[in-house]
Amino acid sequence: MAEKTTVGSYEITAVIDMVPPPRPTSAMFPDVPDTAWTDHQDVLEDGQLQLYYGVFVVRSDNHTILVDTGMGPGPHPSRGNIVGNLYEELRPVMLPPNVDIHNTNVSPSDQVNYVIHTHLHPDHVGWNLRYSGGMPAPNFRRARYIIPKDDYDYFTQPEILEQNPHVQQQIMPLRRLRLQQIVEGEYEVTDGVSTMPAVGHTPGHQVVLVNSGGEKAMLVGDLLHCIAQVTEPSWCASVDYDKAASHANREMLLDKAESEDWIVCAGHFPPGKQIGKVVTEGGKRVWQSL
Repeated sequence: MAEKTTVGSYEITAVIDMVPPPRPTSAMFPDVPDTAWTDHQDVLEDGQLQLYYGVFVVRSDNHTILVDTGMGPGPHPSRGNIVGNLYEELRPVMLPPNVDIHNTNVSPSDQVNYVIHTHLHPDHVGWNLRYSGGMPAPNFRRARYIIPKDDYDYFTQPEILEQNPHVQQQIMPLRRLRLQQIVEGEYEVTDGVSTMPAVGHTPGHQVVLVNSGGEKAMLVGDLLHCIAQVTEPSWCASVDYDKAASHANREMLLDKAESEDWIVCAGHFPPGKQIGKVVTEGGKRVWQSL
């Protein structure tokens, strides 16, 4: 069963595209000594860090928004040749209520009005496009793809682009297809849904805010990779572009999430724990799954 919550007139549903192979904690957090994990063994799986490649569907009566698009169909040699399954996982979430789930004439992807990218790493853009005869076609053909400007400017530099084939394949064609929308700063996508810069993981990383009916939620992208970072916000992933900025923004947004009672959605967290709140218990900040 999909993990979901409501925020005013919006429903937020977590959907997992793929589960990559686990890795040692030192591979993801090389600056964190093994001894520092002693109090966080409960967030590990058999002593290793297991990430999940999740996305979120944000729906109201008027809009369907997909936040990030996972790793893509694959198989992915860099991830043990595992394949993604987002397209099928979206069917029961997105199909209109009056359509039978087995009706293949109706595509759930046609329900999407906006795709919002928190950033442009491969596990967040992988289902943007499909290819037939070498030609790209959008998986979400009725959607505008919203991309943070600072990430776009960084990843499309010739020397950076050459090292990131996923950007060449899943981002660059969107411009020719007239589907991309480059945004900067705080940007209102539609009533109650906006983006806000939270740089550090990448130059243009942003979070998505949902504000409706007096309730608030934040979809954090890669501001959080592991539940332990709620308690240890100074822990930065090895791939963070600017670790100081990543730490500062994580600290700031965790403070706001707790003080303003936000719902927080983290796609790399385990199933059943991807939606929660930030609370203080026993003198330390912890994750409380909803």
